[in-house]
Amino acid sequence: MIRLPLIVCCVLAACSTGEVQLPPTQAEVRPIVASDSLQGRWSIAAVNGRKVSGLWLDLGREGLGTATKKGDAIFVASPQPSTRAYLGCNDWHPNGWSRNGDKLTMGREMSHRTERGCDEARMTLDDEAYAILNETMTMEFTPPDRLRLINSFGTLELVRDGS
Repeated sequence: MIRLPLIVCCVLAACSTGEVQLPPTQAEVRPIVASDSLQGRWSIAAVNGRKVSGLWLDLGREGLGTATKKGDAIFVASPQPSTRAYLGCNDWHPNGWSRNGDKLTMGREMSHRTERGCDEARMTLDDEAYAILNETMTMEFTPPDRLRLINSFGTLELVRDGS
């Protein structure tokens, strides 16, 4: 009889999808503060309330990149390590990021996004996530490893990798 609970636990663990779990609704959600570190890899767990997997945002060193023109040449300087994202179909390389209080802005000047062709569902998801990240977002933090990004284009739920 004692083996039955053990077997049930093992079967349930084997059936796990490996998806990133969203934070429980009763978790403490608070605005982010300057001492909260954002740098590192974040898995995107949901886009506009829809659970997703395989998408990520890698926040490099804080700061916005610069682009300067000297003669006919344009010089781009980005904070290192760089910031990158995979949004389900395309890669996006914003030119850094900055925060002001609970606002997060990705560097758009001289940023670039791949133009892969994907099926319609993946492309729609990619476009939704990109639209959110491409405008200033309000951040809500659920310690120690959950981050919600919100603006007029929708919401991204992030979970810090390694948590």
